[in-house]
Amino acid sequence: MTDWSMILDAGQVDSPSRSASLDRLVRRYWPPLFAYVRATGCSASEANDIVQGFVADVILERNLPGHADRGRGRFRGLLFRSIGNYIRDHHRRNQSLKRRPEQGRVASLDVEGCPTPSDQSTDDPEQAFTRHWVATLLRRAIETVRTSFIDQGREVEWEIVEARLVRPMIDGVPPIPYSNLVERFEMRDVPQAASFLVNGKRALGQAILAEIGETVDSPDQVDDEARDLLRLLTENAP
Repeated sequence: MTDWSMILDAGQVDSPSRSASLDRLVRRYWPPLFAYVRATGCSASEANDIVQGFVADVILERNLPGHADRGRGRFRGLLFRSIGNYIRDHHRRNQSLKRRPEQGRVASLDVEGCPTPSDQSTDDPEQAFTRHWVATLLRRAIETVRTSFIDQGREVEWEIVEARLVRPMIDGVPPIPYSNLVERFEMRDVPQAASFLVNGKRALGQAILAEIGETVDSPDQVDDEARDLLRLLTENAP
């Protein structure tokens, strides 16, 4: 099931598989939603509460997937706009409660829920949302390649790809030197290890494009989406 078929199924109240599609949709898009809210200055606990409220109030109760139109743009855009509107409404409600006397008393100005500066990232909300959106795509692509290589008995090739590409990209660690890998896996020489990495890069690139393809309306939009995501990730980068 592609992202769009999942989204459309989640929006059909009479679909027998709607519950499963909603669960998959929420699990898939929770990380970028949480990152967006955190980047607005909310604490981790408030961000968790806001995303839970967004899921309950907007995705489920207002049936956001049912309002998605694949002919009007990417679901990412609809989700991005919706969580932004929800946060603004959330903070307006909080401010209103602070001004309104409750049983003759004014609510404390220190109530939990006041946004505080985030110390987790310097990204703005759009950058945070996009980075975690891409991270979600990347994790799924990596798992696809890993499973494929292992199923084909290509464990050593995967170990090379993980040591030279995946771990440095995900964890920020230095790539293990080729000479160490050649010795560890009793390989012929460094060029053999390098060729394994080339094959892995190609497979991972194809898997990433396939994941992007699941989020757009047609194959013609894959390149545009990839370029758009890259632009958003590198825009205003130091």
